[in-house]
Amino acid sequence: MKVAIPRFGESVAPCFEYSATIAIFTIRRGKVVEQRDFVLRSREALDRFRLLRDQGVDTLICGGVQDFFEDMLTEHGIRVLSWVSGSVDDLLERFLKGTLEPGPGPARPPGIGGA
Repeated sequence: MKVAIPRFGESVAPCFEYSATIAIFTIRRGKVVEQRDFVLRSREALDRFRLLRDQGVDTLICGGVQDFFEDMLTEHGIRVLSWVSGSVDDLLERFLKGTLEPGPGPARPPGIGGA
């Protein structure tokens, strides 16, 4: 399994589309066995999607993410846990324990984003 977390220093980046780096963790038997960091030069959603797809990412843990991008990832089998905050290490630990839940996200007008 691979888990991606966009970074801002040691914390999760507040907005996936504008983060400058992303860490991708390979997890086997409940333990991190590899970490690769990528510099995100492009802010194009499709470039970021391609990186996650090409790296075989199963789950994206992020701060904010635009609805259309989250929908695109989900449609392609990538689980998204969005609207979380904290240190990358803490979020990854909570994910491994099965206690990480997505946050409530921003309020959406009726009829938008499935509301």
